[in-house]
Amino acid sequence: MPQLDGPYEEEAKHFRPPLFLKCGPLLRYTGLRRNGPREIWRGSILIVTDDRQSDFSSGPPSRVRARSGETTGRYREVRGFRLHAERGVTFWRFNVEIELARRQTRVAYRINRGPAVGFWVPGRGETMNIMFHSCNGFSLSVNPDAFSGPDPLWRDVMNRHQRRPFHVMLGGGDQIYNDAVMAQTQLFREWSALKSAEHKHHAPFTPALRDELEAFYLSRYAMWFSQGLFAMAAAQIPMVNIWDDHDIIDGYGSYPHAFMRSPIFTGLGAVAFKYYMLFQHQSVVAEGEETESSWLLGASPGPYIAERSRSVFVRLGTKVGFLGLDCRTERMRDEVLSQETWDRVFDRLRLEIDQSGGEIKHLLILLGVPIAYPRLNFLENILTSRAMDPIKALGRTGVLGGFVNKFDGGVEILDDLDDHWTAKHHKAERNWFVQELQTLAAETSVRITILGGDVHLGAVGRFYTPSRLGLGGKDRDWRYMPNVISSAIVNSPPPTAMADLLNRRNKVHHLDSETDEDLIPLFERDVDGRKRNNRCLLPRRNFCTITE
Repeated sequence: MPQLDGPYEEEAKHFRPPLFLKCGPLLRYTGLRRNGPREIWRGSILIVTDDRQSDFSSGPPSRVRARSGETTGRYREVRGFRLHAERGVTFWRFNVEIELARRQTRVAYRINRGPAVGFWVPGRGETMNIMFHSCNGFSLSVNPDAFSGPDPLWRDVMNRHQRRPFHVMLGGGDQIYNDAVMAQTQLFREWSALKSAEHKHHAPFTPALRDELEAFYLSRYAMWFSQGLFAMAAAQIPMVNIWDDHDIIDGYGSYPHAFMRSPIFTGLGAVAFKYYMLFQHQSVVAEGEETESSWLLGASPGPYIAERSRSVFVRLGTKVGFLGLDCRTERMRDEVLSQETWDRVFDRLRLEIDQSGGEIKHLLILLGVPIAYPRLNFLENILTSRAMDPIKALGRTGVLGGFVNKFDGGVEILDDLDDHWTAKHHKAERNWFVQELQTLAAETSVRITILGGDVHLGAVGRFYTPSRLGLGGKDRDWRYMPNVISSAIVNSPPPTAMADLLNRRNKVHHLDSETDEDLIPLFERDVDGRKRNNRCLLPRRNFCTITE
């Protein structure tokens, strides 16, 4: 912080003037800014207020204090601004800049002289202590009580945070499960239950339906981002997020084109995008690259969500670059990103690495869905074959329960299979992407690690040069890229039998004549200490820490 405005009050229990929080505070990290030898941490704080019970006579200020030897007991005041207001609530954002000290520093903040909350920023030039998670919610079919609710692993996160503070929290998608929109609405639920594809595809997106969906997403976000230990973590560890299908609704982007283009499903996507931007990025659609340098926008609006994709690039310290790739906004059944957007992505990566002057040694790339993972083509081929037609017809009568989904009458898990990079629709794009990353690594001598979630398993896949080509160790192999898979921090893991089935599909695959891929056998012991037979796939709830 460049200046400190006055003495900091240690004791405060109530907001003055009074504020009633609908949600928050939530922390967001937006990058590092260089000013000569100085490094400036950039981020923001978000609160959502219930306006009927709050006093805005002076506008909510946030008092921010850095706790270090030079500044103990002093604070800087940051004025909040109205980011958005609707339905009797206001989103307030406080933009914060903090000059990094020689060592990591605890920063405390309070709003309207209310209770103080703290977070940590790294030391100057230091690589951040990183926490990564995905699938932060329960599927509709899961009983949360069977897993002691959403808190157990977040308790582990906060315990680790107390011992060695995390500087940033990477959300790999499904930070919230909005699938309940099918059960907790009336108009949308009635539409989803329509049997006639003709009626479903052409039903209008009425103002009443928009109002119902906006009320649902606002309420759902405010509830989930305010409850339990996840809310505590979000107030103490700055977030950088990308989204996946459940942040919208299960399978969004992977259903047939005619259904995805229906007015109501595109309308739902637009509503979900609005609240994703507000709660997970503390931003609005109007904010672009010209006002926020961490954004990496797609070349053109998506086919179903009429907005440009929102990828994020930030530095996680001097030596580490991070790309959170938005693989959902532009997604279609046969394409994840347009070629024009891919060109923008690789142009930005080359620019950031070049402008770092050789400082960036490691690039983390976050994808919602893993890219080095056992093939599921055998299951995909079975479920899409004509032999399944009579079974699907029977399923549409309701006899088979949830075997077919309510949207397009397809097999329920097929949208999950279509999401995978190895699905037949995405395989060519996947292979091209990996080869482009290899070229980037070879040109820049930057190590690339891919992060992924989605699959409710812990695993590490890898791409590498076969030993027969004689490159030597991993330190000389620009094709070596691990894919760290961490999922789920809250949702239920698959049965052990399913993990074992996937493990039997784990063999050495050949991306091309110069690249092999497989899973690394890491898990010698289970969480209870017992020896594991399946050492490649861990069907347990999990999260990932990345430290130097």
